[in-house]
Amino acid sequence: MFIVIAGGGTVGFNIASMLVVEDHEVVVIEQSETAVEYLNRQLDIKTIFGNAAIPRILRDAEVQRADLVLAVTDRDETNMVICFIAKEMGASTTAARIRNSEYTGYFIPPAKSTLSARRIIRPKSLGIDVFINPEVEMAREILGILSSFYSTPVEQLANGLVQIRNFTIEGSPMSGKTLSELNFTKPCVVASIARKEELLIPQPELILEEEDVLYLVAERDNMDHLGRMFSAIQRPAHSVFILGGSQIGLLVAEGLADHDVDVKLIEPDEEKSQKAAIRLEKAVVLRGDPTDRDFLTEQGVPSADAFVATTENDEFNILSCLVAKNLGVDRSLSVINKPSYIPLAEAVDIDVAGSPAIITARKIAHFVLSGGAIAAALLESGQLEAVEFVVSPQASIINQKVNQLDIPKEAVIGAVVQNNQVIIPPDEAVIHGGDHVIVVSQLNVLHDVEKLFK
Repeated sequence: MFIVIAGGGTVGFNIASMLVVEDHEVVVIEQSETAVEYLNRQLDIKTIFGNAAIPRILRDAEVQRADLVLAVTDRDETNMVICFIAKEMGASTTAARIRNSEYTGYFIPPAKSTLSARRIIRPKSLGIDVFINPEVEMAREILGILSSFYSTPVEQLANGLVQIRNFTIEGSPMSGKTLSELNFTKPCVVASIARKEELLIPQPELILEEEDVLYLVAERDNMDHLGRMFSAIQRPAHSVFILGGSQIGLLVAEGLADHDVDVKLIEPDEEKSQKAAIRLEKAVVLRGDPTDRDFLTEQGVPSADAFVATTENDEFNILSCLVAKNLGVDRSLSVINKPSYIPLAEAVDIDVAGSPAIITARKIAHFVLSGGAIAAALLESGQLEAVEFVVSPQASIINQKVNQLDIPKEAVIGAVVQNNQVIIPPDEAVIHGGDHVIVVSQLNVLHDVEKLFK
């Protein structure tokens, strides 16, 4: 696909990084010379220096032949203008990063008379096919984790029949065993193993180590049973502290309070804390220093189920989570605005470190699918992708068993779904046209995997 990205900041850079690895043709438009220089050093892409809201700049980027235009600058209004112009110039699909949710609704202007029909202005009338709100997506991710039994997000494919979740080996008898020696309590497939910053190909003789992260593919009803092998089940959070009156913090607070969770939001800034107090009718808003142990202890952090840091300062988020963990809070979650900080957050024992930029890239993954793919999910900070393919009747793999397929070693078939029946492990399954096949693959071989299903 030919994809134009307007905005080369953190979000634009991470999306471009993912798309380049998948062999898409990418052009990035950015009006910061420093950002353009960084893009050129890091990625093999075409860059254009300039304001993407100017038609001449979009024409230079050949937006008229673009399969997808992504407007991800820091300004909602600019992104809307870019999509409108791009659509008028001939772009097939447009997506805009929009933080203000009021822009995403319908607008009904006044009628000329009481008998006149009232015109409805829809988002697509503005040339925007898809709205992307990183803050909303990040808040949903946090809410999903806090409402589940495990401190890791779950990806669902095949209409929810198949789940993919990662689990870490911590103080477990699994450490030191080979993969073939593991006795899983329910059928599953180990699709990939992350060890420090390296992705390992699952092999029967591979010896597992402490802190290895295993990506499991299993039926929805079996995942909780498998999770018990790695850690004790945690109850969903009932008492949560949130640091920061940011958009993410406010959305999380509202979502939790609506489900009768006891929420306290800490905001050091007086003006922001006052605004948060007005907006959050069901939560307690506190003004104080989240790194002050005495203050946190007095407010009840040691007995809380979770501490969530959502400010735009990554260092502040990490430090606050460390203090809360030291006081004994069960789960710590930190928003990380610079994805390069995620390894640091994980290294200091923060339970979940999530990036709005990576969440956005995950959202984008659904719009660049090809080769019979109908759904996708990014894993391991964007290094892996889980894809659901529908087998074409003309595919070369028809009537072959899964264990006979010539698939790249960096990719694993985790499940086959035939007539809504899930087959895991799928090694002996015979592929038929119309089957849904779940593949977990490193990005650099995904293009070769796609060819099998066409």
